[in-house]
Amino acid sequence: MNVKAAVMGYADRQSVRPGEPIEFKVSSVGPQTYRVDIVRLIAPEVGLGDDCPDFKEIELDTPVCSDYPTEWQPIHPGSAVRVPLSDGLPLRKGITLSANVFPTLLSAGRQGIVGTYCATDDSGVSLILEDGALALAVGRGDSTAIVTSSISVIEHRWTAVAVTYEPGTGTVEFHAAGLERQRLEVELSSRERLEEAAPGSTGSGNLYIGAARAVDDRGVEHTDACFNGRIERPRVYARTLDREDIGALSAVAGPTAVEDAFADWDFSIGIDTESVTDVSGNGRHGETVNLPSRAVGGSNWAGQTDNWQQGTEQYGAIHFHDDDVDDARWCTTFTLVVPDDWRSGCYAARLRADDAEFYVPFVVRAASGKESDVVLLLSTATYGAYANLRLRVVFPWNELIHGRLTVLDDTDLLMLRFPEIGGSTYDSHTDGSTVVYSSMRRPVTNFRPKGRIYKFCQDLLLVSWLEEDGYDFDVITDEDVHREGLAALEPYRVVISSSHPEYTSTEMFDATEEHVRQGGRMMYLGGNGWYWRIGYHPTRSGIVEVRRPDAPRLWAADVSQGHLSFSGERAGTWSWAGRPPQTFLGVGFITQGFDECSYYRRTVASNDERAAFIFQGVDDELIGDFGLLMGGAAGYEIDRADALMGTPRHALVLASSEGHSNLYDLMVTSLVDSLPPTNPDDPDRIRADMVFYESPGGGAVFSVGSIAWSGSLSHARYDNNVAAVSRNVLNRFLDPQPFRMPSE
Repeated sequence: MNVKAAVMGYADRQSVRPGEPIEFKVSSVGPQTYRVDIVRLIAPEVGLGDDCPDFKEIELDTPVCSDYPTEWQPIHPGSAVRVPLSDGLPLRKGITLSANVFPTLLSAGRQGIVGTYCATDDSGVSLILEDGALALAVGRGDSTAIVTSSISVIEHRWTAVAVTYEPGTGTVEFHAAGLERQRLEVELSSRERLEEAAPGSTGSGNLYIGAARAVDDRGVEHTDACFNGRIERPRVYARTLDREDIGALSAVAGPTAVEDAFADWDFSIGIDTESVTDVSGNGRHGETVNLPSRAVGGSNWAGQTDNWQQGTEQYGAIHFHDDDVDDARWCTTFTLVVPDDWRSGCYAARLRADDAEFYVPFVVRAASGKESDVVLLLSTATYGAYANLRLRVVFPWNELIHGRLTVLDDTDLLMLRFPEIGGSTYDSHTDGSTVVYSSMRRPVTNFRPKGRIYKFCQDLLLVSWLEEDGYDFDVITDEDVHREGLAALEPYRVVISSSHPEYTSTEMFDATEEHVRQGGRMMYLGGNGWYWRIGYHPTRSGIVEVRRPDAPRLWAADVSQGHLSFSGERAGTWSWAGRPPQTFLGVGFITQGFDECSYYRRTVASNDERAAFIFQGVDDELIGDFGLLMGGAAGYEIDRADALMGTPRHALVLASSEGHSNLYDLMVTSLVDSLPPTNPDDPDRIRADMVFYESPGGGAVFSVGSIAWSGSLSHARYDNNVAAVSRNVLNRFLDPQPFRMPSE
């Protein structure tokens, strides 16, 4: 039977300098071989008429360009805690397994809580859920025995659960007790018997919390029967505890309630790490797999704080999901060492198998000491937050808010064909909770130079404009700035933003703002920028954390989760954190609309002598009444000036959009945004503003406040007023002559 061809891949990093290696991991099905080529990306393929730049990629001659044999590399989603336990569990005196659990998807079937059970070789012992009931899985070596109790746990309720097992007699006792103060319930217990008492193996591999263990055909160990929900304070005792001792195990704060634990894991320790600490004194520490959600309230969370750092003992839970994935963990297929003579820019590994095609983009930075004066800052944090945006494919209201049918291609459909590649931070897990961590260490279907004009594909329109006008420029990524701070920007006079730099870490905000403060120039040629505060994984590249406690329609979580686990910072919008983007960019996000875009109308301030350079040779009153993105330069997602939110008082509002459809009004309501108060002297409150202001250090900021701006650059082969304004600003910003503050 013929299998439809598919090829996917990812890289171990998104940014690399000449002379450095970058590893690519590829998986494919279908034909016997697939083709790899390395290309430099100059212009995207968007196919929207004569105003589109022609798709342009330059094939490069490298040793890695070749045909490769087809090999399927599976992804094993599902998070857990893995604890090295080479000798298995001691069963001579029996065993007790316990934990507090908060299940969120009992319909998922068998789910591991704690133990060593492995279905692959029928070994080990684990406390599990079997269709919502407490059960014990015992591997016999050649088969598995499942002892199921009469006790069913309840979804979205904390329950203390435990099982004791005596191999000699086969006696199994289950215990459960509700933990929430509003639950007036009696404790439950169940006594069962295992017909063939002694297991064939106690499990010589690792112990898993939140899953069972399995091994695939390649010999790779992975999670199986993954738990959906929260688990706190799991414990193992190498003896059978009595009812009184088991009742004491439900206490989660403070020292071990019952002595002589074989292992006792306190998840409130190391919340900002992937480490899990055993507080029994036996050193059986573990690590998380596939990044389950930390910094979530436990059974004793009292509702007094949303900051895990102020009540750490109340955050002793971890939320596990059967579809968590932080890294596909594929073997490296080939490694490219970037040649020393490659220009800085956007590149990609292009993978082809029959009619299937997949791009793995990456950035080549300038060699140190050879930087240009201009740098394009690609928003890899935003790419990560939106990585594999499944919502766009499956949610029925997409067509309502876009006012048209959703168009998909084969690359989009890979998310449905291979759901194990995971979703974005706009998607929900199978249990309905929102995705918190998103990773570029897996195939990402919407990080590519073709298809819908959005994110990276749209940012290539900025690349094509800079190439068309002959500017010498470099490219760096958000993560470069996050890791290196101001040092990443210091070589450059001008920083040009991407079209949608929505997600920003503190380090990125600090560095870009300080660059302008010290005399640098920022061209913000996008919309909805510097909006959400995010955290990058402290040690692993390409992994971002997003929490939106101030946007309930985008965030399905309880109010305990107000701070990022990676950094401990308050999560949510930068405005909510007391640092609105208006204070830096001069504008801030106001609303969005996906049906049509508008234009800007120049204001009286555009005739101010301070702005004369911006409109040199541009006599038009309307700016951008054309464009690839729904017909205009102002729209999609738009930002406006607002003095109350911090727009500098000397900033000039040079032009404002008008005539947006009522869908933009609708989206204000759906996003629970608040519009500035009405001022009869202002234009329509729903508008994008073009803003310019100077900084005290001789720098300046120019902002357009619209994602659609870059879609208008190529109109009439770049002979238009959007390109002219952009060109004028860039030319002046390149001039080393310092800008003067109006008061000077």
